[in-house]
Amino acid sequence: MIATYALLFLPLVILRTGFSAVTLPGSQVEWQTIDSRPFNFYYLETDQMYIRAVADLFQIAYAELANKLTLKIRRPVDVFLCPTQDIFNQLTGNFIPDWGEGVADPVRSVIILKSPSLADNQNRLPKLVRHELTHILIGQAVANPQILPKWFNEGMAIYCSADEAFTAGEAISKALISDSIIPLDEIDEVLQFHRAKAQLAYEESFSFTLYLIEQYGLDRIVRLIQASSSGKSFDQLFEEVFGLDIFDVELEWYDHIAKKYRWRFLLNFETYLWIFILLLFILVFVAIRLRNRRVMKKWEEEDHYASS
Repeated sequence: MIATYALLFLPLVILRTGFSAVTLPGSQVEWQTIDSRPFNFYYLETDQMYIRAVADLFQIAYAELANKLTLKIRRPVDVFLCPTQDIFNQLTGNFIPDWGEGVADPVRSVIILKSPSLADNQNRLPKLVRHELTHILIGQAVANPQILPKWFNEGMAIYCSADEAFTAGEAISKALISDSIIPLDEIDEVLQFHRAKAQLAYEESFSFTLYLIEQYGLDRIVRLIQASSSGKSFDQLFEEVFGLDIFDVELEWYDHIAKKYRWRFLLNFETYLWIFILLLFILVFVAIRLRNRRVMKKWEEEDHYASS
């Protein structure tokens, strides 16, 4: 499955919010606004049919996530709904790969989403909203969001959004077969990954986060988030909260996924189809060889009788 993606976006967003307008490079776009605290929604006339539903999704998601994570929004969040790829690119400084569907910047308290009109599957919008809100809630809960590794931010966002696009483990299964699992600390470079590698990075992020939750409980994760304002490194905080070195836990997780996902790729119908085609080709080849041998043997026997 090729999935769409939502991201935590920490570099500078080329954005200046005002009451009714945002300045884009080389142009002035007049945004309409809706104040639905703690959110301020910015949209264009072309998205008027979507904006109320989007605003409702944010309020519902916020209530669910605030209860689940015992976190709250500390500063109002500006949400921009972009009706075109060009506007999305300009607001994000052309920094987001083409597979990105939305970005969150907890430092500036901004979420930028592509309009549902641009989505291949509009049913994913509730998951996208929960994903980005998770980034905001976690990012605003810590003094410096950049202390949190990408795998943690993305893993938590996928866990809280219940996004099945990253939970099947098919990319992990294929990576195990090809020995190409990405070390967790390299997932920080996910914005430079191509789509297939990004899919793997997201699946790994979710898998490791889920492993932590299943082994140690969600409350331990929340304690880690709350402790992240102490100024210590993430690795130090992890060891204090979990009582274990993160690299040791990563090795345990690797053993876990090796057992859980190694043959998961076989559940993919396309993979089965290609295996079937390969086996069919082999069977046909063997059948032809056997038939040719029988024919040759028959000819040899006929020649023998003819010469007798």
